[in-house]
Order: sequence, then C-alpha cells, then structure tokens
Amino acid sequence: MSIAAETIRSQPRPGLIRAKRCDQKGDVVRINRRVIPALATCAATGWLASIPSPAEASPLPTHQAQTCTYQVTNLRTGGYLNVRTAPTLKAQPVGTLRPTGARLTGGCTSTLGWVSVKASNGRSGWASGHYLRKTTPVRRISVPARPSLACTYQVANVRRSSFLNVRTAPAVGARRVGALRVSDGRFAGGCTSTHGWTAVKSSNGRSGWAAAHYLRKTSRTPLAASTVRAWGCVYQLAHVQPSSMVTVYSGRGATYQPVGTLTPADGRFGGGCTATQGWVPVTSSNGRPGWVSSYYVQRIG
Repeated sequence: MSIAAETIRSQPRPGLIRAKRCDQKGDVVRINRRVIPALATCAATGWLASIPSPAEASPLPTHQAQTCTYQVTNLRTGGYLNVRTAPTLKAQPVGTLRPTGARLTGGCTSTLGWVSVKASNGRSGWASGHYLRKTTPVRRISVPARPSLACTYQVANVRRSSFLNVRTAPAVGARRVGALRVSDGRFAGGCTSTHGWTAVKSSNGRSGWAAAHYLRKTSRTPLAASTVRAWGCVYQLAHVQPSSMVTVYSGRGATYQPVGTLTPADGRFGGGCTATQGWVPVTSSNGRPGWVSSYYVQRIG
C-alpha cells in the first residue's frame, strides 16, 4: 500500500457521524473510540448528530430578549447544566445552571435546540433546550392607583373554613399580601371595582386587591373605629346565637339610647381595653361608637 493511499484512507469521510453521550453535568462529551452499543443508545435518545464541515458553519445568532421563564430539568442529582458562549457544544462555557427549582429567564424560542439564557453568575449565554422546561412568560402587571377605601364589604361565596387572598395588584399572578375570611366580618374597601378586582384592607391591616366576585358590599359608610375613636383592643361577640344581635347603647346601661347593633357576622370589632361598671366601649356595625355589656364580648387582641 502506498503512502498516498494510507493518507487518504486515514482522513475522515464527509458527513462522518461521531458518537456522543450525556454526562451527569447536563453536557455532552465526545467518545474517542467507536463503541457500537453507545451509538445505538445515543441514537435512541437524540444525541447522535452529524458534524458539519467548516464551510457549512453559519454566523452565531444574537441573544434573544429574556421574556420567558424556565426551570432546569432532566439532570441527575448533583449535576449542572453548562451555559456556553454560542449554541454549540464546542463553544466555551461561561457559567452553569443547577436544578434548584428556581425559575430563570430566557428567550421564548430555541435556536438549533439551544435557548438564550442567563447563567447563575449573571453572564448571558446558551443552554441546551433538552434540559430546560418552559414555565410561563414573564408578565408585567400594572397596578392602578388604589382608590379611597370608603365602602364596607363582607366575604361572600367562600366557605367559612376557607379564605380569600389579598394581592398587591388586581391580577391572580400578583404577590399575596394577606387574606380575608368570613369570620373577619366587615372590612373597608373601595366603592368601585377595577377589572373585577376591589381594593380592600386585609385582616392583617395591609392594603391590596381582592376578587370582587367574593365580596359583598354592605354599605357606603366605612368602618370608623379608627377615625371616631382610637380603640386599643379588638373584640368578638360571645354567648350569642348566630342569628341574634347585641344592642350598642349611647351610655353605660340599657336605659340609654341605642346607637347600633353587633352580630356574629360582624366578626372582629374595636373597643376599649377596660370595662367600666360591666360595660365596654365599642364601635357598632354602623360605625357609631357606644357601649355594650362586657358579658357579650370577648377580647381577642
């Protein structure tokens, strides 16, 4: 055999298929020797690829806007995913991503099976789309100006054992800041709704937005406990049937003029922290201050 013939025989054939396998790091390494079982395995998992010649190479695509979210998946315990400078296995790694369960931002479409992402060290690059699972697009929620909480509401269409979320913006995807329950009774809220949401004050005192479908407006008079009188304690009714009510009088005794009532549906209400001659100063359900027998109230805060 001539030297020329040996040289030709030793050069790779055009379109030669090289075997590759997945390692635990979410990357692909090249096998230097041909192993037939490895070829069959990689072909079945989609990791058998044809290496193009330099003449077939195309310019590197630009990074996409980071408008979608992903989670790292399909990695073994302790593994990580390389982020490279270009959408190819030959490109240099610039960072990594680990399957921590946290969401990461990336481009909404893939390029040759690669997604434009930002590594955990903050550097932008490309990661194999096989190891990324798209979750949901990143949406910016506009928060309208919160109106004056001049009306009162009660929770409706909600089971007594459940609760209604109060969020930072009028959208289901907004962050939760509190909750409202049927047992909270009346609470302050805006008199109009915005896109099916109403500005309210949650039971923890923080203002936010709640779905209007689960609210029932009770009056246009706000809860005035904090404006009429600065009560220092919180009460709820005791020794009262659910269908009954307690009268609130203008003075310490049943001989004074009634100014309002309290019912178990009112939930919590403000009052003075000390009783005088068996009577406690409170705010009735209509917002007017008065006195109620200490027998019918239980201090909870």
